[in-house]
Amino acid sequence: MPTTYNPRRNSVKDTSGTTTYNPGGTTKQNPATAGRSVGTGLPSTEQRNAALGRTTPTPKSNTGNIQAPAPTTQTQQRAAVGPWQDAAYNAQIASIERALQDYETGATTRGERYGIDYGTGLQKLGYRPQEGFNAIDIQSIFEPAAAAKAAPMALSSGEAPAGVGIRGQFDIEGQYDPYSAAAQGTRSRRDDFAARGTLRSSDFAKNFAEFQQRLNEQLQAMETGRGRFAEDLATDVAQQRASANERRQSAQRDAQNRAIMRAIQESGF
Repeated sequence: MPTTYNPRRNSVKDTSGTTTYNPGGTTKQNPATAGRSVGTGLPSTEQRNAALGRTTPTPKSNTGNIQAPAPTTQTQQRAAVGPWQDAAYNAQIASIERALQDYETGATTRGERYGIDYGTGLQKLGYRPQEGFNAIDIQSIFEPAAAAKAAPMALSSGEAPAGVGIRGQFDIEGQYDPYSAAAQGTRSRRDDFAARGTLRSSDFAKNFAEFQQRLNEQLQAMETGRGRFAEDLATDVAQQRASANERRQSAQRDAQNRAIMRAIQESGF
């Protein structure tokens, strides 16, 4: 049987049994197993990437780049939307988004109602906030980077320090609401000391200062409660969003696993 010298032992046999030298050293692959991971029986990396909508580089040979065939319209559409996004995944995502939207709508309603009640409390106390005051800033609560935090403040006699918590002053004369706690308390003390002829005495000054201090303490307690409510509401919203994001990621992983299983079944494994 004639043979050709093969120093590199790169040789192949033809159908007649003749051994010929293969200078390139390349190995011919069986078309029946092309694309499969050798020895595993599982889809190749290229097949798994295709199932998940990923792109892989074009393989190269000694003779240059192997040009892949042009994708069909159906292949292009599947790549655009992601082949793993099946009907079950879309239904899960829609349910997650709907639940999150319902929660945030409810949180907005809670914040608005608290703001209305807080404004009513200020009016009964006799405190007049500056124009444009918003008890609960819904926008800041829904911003991921910051939550509304109204810090308790050290109030002076009647007016809050600039830039701290609420700003405004007490309506002790009852100009806006003569029946508020501040207005009624001021009138009653003036009438009491005036009846005794001691309206300009140090006793009246001390008594009225103590009354103002109690008003400030009530306002400070309201501000503390407002700050806690806003912080708790912002925390609840952030937790709900984090939980929704975890469910989205879980739904995506499940959908991708289903896509891999479909690819395995379609490949005949």
